[in-house]
Amino acid sequence: MGMNILLLENDIPLNKAIKKVLELDDHIVDTFLDGQTLLESLEKIYDLYVLDINVPHISGLELLEIILLQNDQAKVIMISSNTDIHSLQTAYDLGCVDYLKKPFHITELRAKVNRLMISREDQFSGVKLKRDSDTLTKKEKRLLNLLLDNLTLVVTYEMIGSYVYEHKPMSMDALRALVRRLRGKMEDNIIQNIVDEGYSILTAPSTENEYQKNKITKKLEALEKENIRLKLEKEVLVKKSTTDPLTGLYNRVKIEEMFLQEQKQFIRHGDPLSLILMDLDHFKAINDVYGHNVGDRYLKELAKTMMVFFNNSDIVGRWGGEEFLILVPRCTLDQAKETAMRLKDTIHEMDCPKVGRRTASFGLSTLNENDTLDSIINRADKALFLAKDGGRNRVEVWGE
Repeated sequence: MGMNILLLENDIPLNKAIKKVLELDDHIVDTFLDGQTLLESLEKIYDLYVLDINVPHISGLELLEIILLQNDQAKVIMISSNTDIHSLQTAYDLGCVDYLKKPFHITELRAKVNRLMISREDQFSGVKLKRDSDTLTKKEKRLLNLLLDNLTLVVTYEMIGSYVYEHKPMSMDALRALVRRLRGKMEDNIIQNIVDEGYSILTAPSTENEYQKNKITKKLEALEKENIRLKLEKEVLVKKSTTDPLTGLYNRVKIEEMFLQEQKQFIRHGDPLSLILMDLDHFKAINDVYGHNVGDRYLKELAKTMMVFFNNSDIVGRWGGEEFLILVPRCTLDQAKETAMRLKDTIHEMDCPKVGRRTASFGLSTLNENDTLDSIINRADKALFLAKDGGRNRVEVWGE
């Protein structure tokens, strides 16, 4: 008999995938996309709550606190792309029983959910000590509890320090010595050392019969295929939403997103950010004389040339029509001007069928304090106008 599960996840494809996977194990799953809607439905008691921390209107951590105030025996698993130790510690301090960091394999969540149906007595029944006379110290017991409560999770040094030593200062050598002592008392060496991350249980204590194992194996195989399919579908959707369909370069949405990331680096560390606005000269004539198919083929070839020309750290996108926008992180205006001059020559060297050699004009600007993407583009656009007005096939820098 499965559990009644509440799922809060605002990523719609992931929400559907988790629901489908858990229902394969005969669980009944009610799904929600935002915290406010869930809050209005909390009169129902569930066997398990699976909550994403970062959801609209009210955070998963706030909901965790509300749920545990209503029912202090509630089992709650938190999931989040926020992997900082503070969020993890807050979730455990409030009373969640487990935690998953995005991106995760859905079968990992499934294993955690199904483990909650196994009693602690059953978990410990698979753990044997080398000798009957062996006893575990308080710290060793707490460490074993922590590992068994997180069978599919790497238990980090921070988690051991927090849970086992209760936030008391303890050196890394002492933490490792504790693991060695526990490992030395156990019959099977099931504690695996994940280098530079922490520890995990290598083989989870088994309480399932052969029929159950075969059933789970078949389900895992089916889930693995389903998970691969869903992952591919999500990758396709992400690519469609962030790239220009003709050239394969970034579209406006992705450029705006990446500008905000680079702006944070500018604010935090003072890293320069230059912007190159490029417009093809007399491109309308190509479409008028040869037709849009020829014009599109030229844009595709130009995009391939630009992908080879720029570094992986540079952000190259189609801003619209024959206009392209390039963000060049950690690059001064002088360096960006040199880059634009080389790109101008590279474009002129392209000899495409029918259209021959073409030229482009460039306007450059750099990020200043209190800038927005619109304001930095506006200055680059003014410089681009000067390049066009000066005879085209030129590079102009705003402010020179």
